[in-house]
Amino acid sequence: MKFLNLNKVLCLSAHPDDVEYGVMGSMAVYGETQFDVIVLSSGGDFDKTTGGDRINECKKVWDWFENVNGEFSGYSYVKDSSEDFWVNHIETKYDVKSYDAILTLPNQDSHFEHRMVNEISYALLRGVGVGLITYRTPSTLEGWIPNYYVDVNSVIQNKIGILRESFISQKDKLYFQEKSIIDFHTNYLCSKVGVGYVEQFRVERLFG
Repeated sequence: MKFLNLNKVLCLSAHPDDVEYGVMGSMAVYGETQFDVIVLSSGGDFDKTTGGDRINECKKVWDWFENVNGEFSGYSYVKDSSEDFWVNHIETKYDVKSYDAILTLPNQDSHFEHRMVNEISYALLRGVGVGLITYRTPSTLEGWIPNYYVDVNSVIQNKIGILRESFISQKDKLYFQEKSIIDFHTNYLCSKVGVGYVEQFRVERLFG
């Protein structure tokens, strides 16, 4: 199966674990879609876990999937470079026009670097007929309203295990506790129709 019937998606992540936390179940469910992940930093400022350990944790997750390729930008923090820099950096490494969509972080988010990546995504798509989809993360605000849900019931236990076993540096953080991960994947409207665990997305634009 393919994610939204897309062949190839470019996933933008501000930090190690953004894409993995928000999208890993969909990567598992939609094995016929190629997900190329670029992580723009090795962590967050004032976060003692930033650096090589987090990079290796992400790579360990990517190795679980045949349809996922990942790369780090080589820079420490998103905030240290301008939007122009990041747009040029990504356009130099990736042929954006060759993708069906960019999967990116929401603008309605409590983390300022997530909002920066959202703005970078819009700049990348200026004058380009490529879709844009945002994905929910633990810091996404309630004002962000999803309009597409992926049923991850069949893979939720594997996802929890991979997150907990791979991201050792984050294991003491609240949002990496098993109950928090379960709660993250629960949506009341989906529960009403019998779908227990979901990953949540907002299709901002999509071309057929």
